[in-house]
Formats: sequence, C-alpha cells, structure tokens
Amino acid sequence: MNEDLHTLGEDLITTSARVVRWVPKSSTFTLSLAAARILARLSDNGPTRISELAVAERCSQPTITNHIKRLEAAGLVARNADVRDARAWMIELTPEGREQLATLRDSLGTGVEPYLARLSRRDLKALREGVDAMRRLMALDA
Repeated sequence: MNEDLHTLGEDLITTSARVVRWVPKSSTFTLSLAAARILARLSDNGPTRISELAVAERCSQPTITNHIKRLEAAGLVARNADVRDARAWMIELTPEGREQLATLRDSLGTGVEPYLARLSRRDLKALREGVDAMRRLMALDA
C-alpha cells in the first residue's frame, strides 16, 4: 500500500466533511445530505434507474427507494417508466428539484465564502486547481 496515497485519501475525506459542516442551517432547505446527493447525481447524470442510484450511492435499493419516495412526495423527483424495460422506473429531477438543488448549492457557496475570503490569492489558486483535480478524480468513477 502506498502510504502517501492512503494518507492523502484520509485527508481528502475528513477535510471535505469538515468543510460541509460550515454550511449554515437553512430553515427553507430541509433535505438531508443524502437526499441532496441524489438530487445532484440526477442533475449530473440525467434520468436514472433506482438500482443504478443504489450502486452509485453505495447503499441498498430499499434505502434509495425510501429516499425517492420522500423526494417524489416533495415534488422534487418524478418516476417514469423505463422505455427499455416497462418493469423499471427512471427517476428524474422536476423543475422544483432543480430549483431546490440550486438553492442548496447557493447556500454551500454562501457558507464557505467568508472562509475563502480570508485566504491569499495563492491559496485560492491552489484550491481551484484542487477542485479541478477532484473533478477529474470523480470522473474516473463515472
């Protein structure tokens, strides 16, 4: 095992989790982080089967199904029959789901902005490059 890569992986996950905790609690946005991740995945990947969402989110199909039921009841996602297999459902964002996701992402930026404003230009450039590298890392899993 490459110790440097292992340590980098630990640091990446723990630091990311800490940054997420900076997001202010909003009375207008009540979704769990898991539900927000599902909305983001649907936004990024388009309509997706529940089974594919379960694999992508690394959780059980019943867990994803429960999330989808809540999101559907809130009007944030819609189920449509899969044209390739009428027994399966395709889950997609509704316009309200897109709006809620945009609100959440705006809240994320607002929560982190004061911390970023205290960094040097050099550190901000390094963070932008780091975010680009993280996007390339995530694309490996796509």
